[in-house]
Amino acid sequence: MGESFRIRPLDPERDRPLLGRLWDAALGSVWPLLPDALDLVNEGLVAERGDGGTLRGSGPGESDRAGPGVGMVAVDPAGSIPLLVVDPAYQRRGVGTWLLDAGMARLGQLGATTVALGGGGDDYIWPGVPDNLPGAVGFFRARGWGFDHTVIDLVADLRGYEAPAGVGERAGRAGVSIEVMAGPERAEVMAFEAAAFPDWVGWFERLDSSVLVARDRSGAVAGTLLFRGPLGATIYEPLLGPDAGTIGCVGVAAPARGAGVGSAMVARASELLRDAGTRACHIGWTRRERFYTRVGYSPWRRYHMARRTAPG
Repeated sequence: MGESFRIRPLDPERDRPLLGRLWDAALGSVWPLLPDALDLVNEGLVAERGDGGTLRGSGPGESDRAGPGVGMVAVDPAGSIPLLVVDPAYQRRGVGTWLLDAGMARLGQLGATTVALGGGGDDYIWPGVPDNLPGAVGFFRARGWGFDHTVIDLVADLRGYEAPAGVGERAGRAGVSIEVMAGPERAEVMAFEAAAFPDWVGWFERLDSSVLVARDRSGAVAGTLLFRGPLGATIYEPLLGPDAGTIGCVGVAAPARGAGVGSAMVARASELLRDAGTRACHIGWTRRERFYTRVGYSPWRRYHMARRTAPG
């Protein structure tokens, strides 16, 4: 008799132990379990062993009669598949393909028009498919996903961090000042983000990070970034340590580019995080490797990026 599997909706609370088990089995040798990453998995589908027949769907009531979970796919209704894992004992049996197809169909039902692998929704575990999971890259490529570019994460050990000599000189000569945002500046900063970097507005609205603001001679906002840490700053703490911090959403207004404003902001944020006790600082999801290495950061992880139209 052939194997059978059934699918059911993910229950984030009930299925958390299952997600941890699947993560450890499928990814743990390369990516230790990231508990905070599991908190981001709120919707998805679980594949379970069934009793006869072939791969098929089932409703929540039927899932109680199913066997142990063998795989899951997470979906973000905003348009991404943050995670797809299959127990190694059940890989190469069609479970991953079935979950991927079911996840894509679910996103189409939820109204997504395009779907990204990894990031692309409201939260993400990885920007794309990790380069150090070559089996995953091959899996998606074999199913028609085209990877069009690569992004990187970088890190720096801020213990004893010193900004590169002269990093702020050009910005200073241009009359640029850099300070942590004060409360009354918030409306102005949000207006700047909406006009210059609309994709980042949601991150600035979260209010879970400090904001560094660069201003030109006239006092107008010339650039911003978010920084946070230590403690609870990143889902990558199991890899980077409990005193990790983050810097992100580094943006400079077009008229101010080329004057060293971005480098000066990153260096200043790094100093502030260092002084607050941050050790490893993480900068994620960027293609600007040379920009960040010039201010003391080193490549840490790489990700392959893909997006395609959602069904329907």
